[in-house]
Amino acid sequence: MKYAPRSVCINGDLVPIAGKKHQEDLTARLQDALAEANKRFGEQADLPLELHAGNEWRGLVRTLSAAFQVDFFLRQRLFPIRIATGIGAGEVSDGYIDDRNTIGGPAVIRARQGIERARRHRGGVFLATGIVPLDTGANTISMLLQTIFETWTRKQLEAYLAYRKHGTEALAAEKVGITQSALHQRLAAARAKTYELAGEQLLWFVDHFPAVEEDVDAGKGGKKGLIFPLS
Repeated sequence: MKYAPRSVCINGDLVPIAGKKHQEDLTARLQDALAEANKRFGEQADLPLELHAGNEWRGLVRTLSAAFQVDFFLRQRLFPIRIATGIGAGEVSDGYIDDRNTIGGPAVIRARQGIERARRHRGGVFLATGIVPLDTGANTISMLLQTIFETWTRKQLEAYLAYRKHGTEALAAEKVGITQSALHQRLAAARAKTYELAGEQLLWFVDHFPAVEEDVDAGKGGKKGLIFPLS
């Protein structure tokens, strides 16, 4: 018996850094971040994020967009530490509630494939669903997001999070304690608008794939094709 027609497994790990003391500090920080993520995304989860071997964690959510949102949150929460994440979709073996360490099935295997790929890149998030166009599209956008995010400073991340929370540069600048002009410059240097738009496109893409509608210009019997929102 299987658990669900399609489940989404998140499998993440910290990119290793030198020093035992640093590792101990990171584990405590990671535990706090996972607890916060579980609280924030609990309604979308089938199995809370939980630490396993070392600093590796795993959990189950109901949708691909929820999985990417969890990853975004943890990346921002743990900054500047890099994390490697695999997201896998498919069936999950039943019986995981009593023994969470023994969950299996395609979703778990694919998440493992994703995290191994992320480790080879020294961070990032990779999706594995078994659907090549979906995986390729999502992973291309993810790599763009990761490339931008890795250039950020703490001050740029602070400006971005404040802007997202408060909605305007004026309010964000007030909360950060800088001028609106200075906050605008930080956001521009961070390419925050590109990052935000790419993130929105990624969440839309994974939730709507394959999104098709009739090509009305082709006339009667027109072809169907993928339709992506431009804004």
